[in-house]
Amino acid sequence: MKMESYKVEIIPGTSDSVYITFPKNQGKKEYLFLDALTIELSEAPKEITIRRERSWRRTFRSWRCMYVTITSLDSGKELYFPVFREIDSTGLTIKENSAKLPHNDTSEERKESLLNNLKFRETIDHHARVPDPVPAMSSNVAEASPTGSRQNIFLSIIQGIISIFPEQLHFTYKPGLPGFVRGGNFFELPKELWFETVKIVTLAYNAVKIEAQTIFLKLWNFRRKWEEIDDIKNVFWFPSKKAAYVAKNWKEDTFFGKQFLHGCNPIMIEKYKEGQQKIPVETLEKVYPDIEENIKNGRIYVVDYWILDKIAAAIFDTPQFLAAPIVLLQQTANELNPIAIQLKQEPGEDNPVFTPQDNKAWLLAKIWVRNSDFYYHELVSHLLRTHLMGEIFFIASYYMADQHPISRILRETGRYTLPINITARNTLINTGGFFVEYTAIGKEHWEVLKRATKKITYESLCLPDNVKQRSIDKLKNFHYRDDGMDIWEALYEFVRGVVNGLYKNDEDIQKDPELQQMVSFIYNYGFLQKPDCPSSLKTREEAIKYITMIMFTCSAQHAAVNHGQYDIYAWMPNGPTTMRKPPPKDKKVTEKDIMDTLPDITTTLQAMKVTRFLSQVPKDFVPLGNYPEEVANESYMRGPLREFQKTLTEIGMKIRERSTQESEREFPYEYLDPAGMENSITI
Repeated sequence: MKMESYKVEIIPGTSDSVYITFPKNQGKKEYLFLDALTIELSEAPKEITIRRERSWRRTFRSWRCMYVTITSLDSGKELYFPVFREIDSTGLTIKENSAKLPHNDTSEERKESLLNNLKFRETIDHHARVPDPVPAMSSNVAEASPTGSRQNIFLSIIQGIISIFPEQLHFTYKPGLPGFVRGGNFFELPKELWFETVKIVTLAYNAVKIEAQTIFLKLWNFRRKWEEIDDIKNVFWFPSKKAAYVAKNWKEDTFFGKQFLHGCNPIMIEKYKEGQQKIPVETLEKVYPDIEENIKNGRIYVVDYWILDKIAAAIFDTPQFLAAPIVLLQQTANELNPIAIQLKQEPGEDNPVFTPQDNKAWLLAKIWVRNSDFYYHELVSHLLRTHLMGEIFFIASYYMADQHPISRILRETGRYTLPINITARNTLINTGGFFVEYTAIGKEHWEVLKRATKKITYESLCLPDNVKQRSIDKLKNFHYRDDGMDIWEALYEFVRGVVNGLYKNDEDIQKDPELQQMVSFIYNYGFLQKPDCPSSLKTREEAIKYITMIMFTCSAQHAAVNHGQYDIYAWMPNGPTTMRKPPPKDKKVTEKDIMDTLPDITTTLQAMKVTRFLSQVPKDFVPLGNYPEEVANESYMRGPLREFQKTLTEIGMKIRERSTQESEREFPYEYLDPAGMENSITI
């Protein structure tokens, strides 16, 4: 029998005595590993068993093996055996290419994995119930989380992180909303889903540091009130470079328009089409005689905050006010300029159309728009369309066994999503949280989320389809769209390589019960059984697009709406969280009217604190396209992943090169630089 020479390496190495057995070779002879071991085998091993020497001295010492490689010295072919767990004296058997599709694997290990994943779903009180026709849930969700009047949000975050006596987690259904995990904290999740220690320490450190700085600013501004815009500089002590730019340019119409393209909420603008006008054309023609021609020629764009219409506004018993503005913008050679703002949905004598000729009234109208944009951005673009949908995607991945190749990718796409969402619900949108205490939305954020959920479709989460739906392909200098499309295409090609390497044909997709169950769960509890959303996948192309949508939502889309929060909102007039006076009914506006409308110092400091905390870069940052060895080194991943990482590097270089141009230097759009985004939603 011909023997071949193989080099065996264990990563990481250890000074302990480690033994490796190769079944079907040499009568299961056991080899002692010392360093790089060279052995002769009759055939390439399909599996190995690895164990540590039995010794009482090692009982209290752990050793975690990452992986074992076995390289043929004759052909150079490398075999890869992922381990990634603690090794003891009982021995652990590892098979090469341990990720397998269901029809290729009927092993006991897979059955055990599926059973464990079922237990996980039961841990969060999910029993695969199908909503009929919409999931039902207790109406008092806002009260179900930890309560407390005007509690300190950052102390709450720390308490939520370190509490070891949590309430039980539940998978929760609220009519008209995606399901989510409510109550308790992340310590109730399986241990592998917890924050790592470095993450907990980083969150606590940032919370304490920012809280201390906020307390100092409160004391510094004790008994002060706003008299004029410049007074806001008294709390503007820790701006980012971009926030400082915002503070200097926020009044400019060109910058106001630019934020719909390069701010942290670039998903609302769309072409203003004939037959959809809510602002009377005859009113606009008094200022813009050629308005109808510009609408027909596609030069006019609109941002419509209809979702806020008739939402009750209050902070406890203190009256606050909301608007539901409509903004018209005109594309010029190189800029996007606002030309009209109507602050309520229905035209009327007490609802004037403001234009740039209206001086202080125009400035106040723009501030109202920025207030509305804050609500839509934080609740819809950020919370709903990334965090809540990302949570559904991650939970759905537990319908697949750990050995499923797609589940391994999606688990990394959902890293930290559950614990960060649980912590946020216990601190930001609970009774006593930031949105209830310091925004005019208050507890009505549930109604806003419900309205927004009705508008979520599968295609709205797929960037190429979304761009087409909004007719924004011709908008100039729209870096979010262009960078996002580059990343979408890179993700799509990566997923294509993986899927086509795993599934031989469309029939293989249809016969994968674990993948189909995942899609069905998302259809029921994420898309709420909308007829235009997939309930199953029939072809490889459908699977490629669907998985790309999940990965894009949890990486690039989240980066686009998360990373710029402090840059955009640190200067309070550019994103006030509440308004103390109602929208103006005429154009007689003074600076005092503006200052009386803007939030007070306390609310301003709370908003600055929250947005600054949410914009911190995590210490255990994992860039997009970086996967642990047990995912990256599988045969179906190596080629596609190598190309994916290469493409991401090229995209990042292009973005950074663009930022050096004179027109971009002061306020560069870099939120979609792949080097600055993670695979998953982690903050």
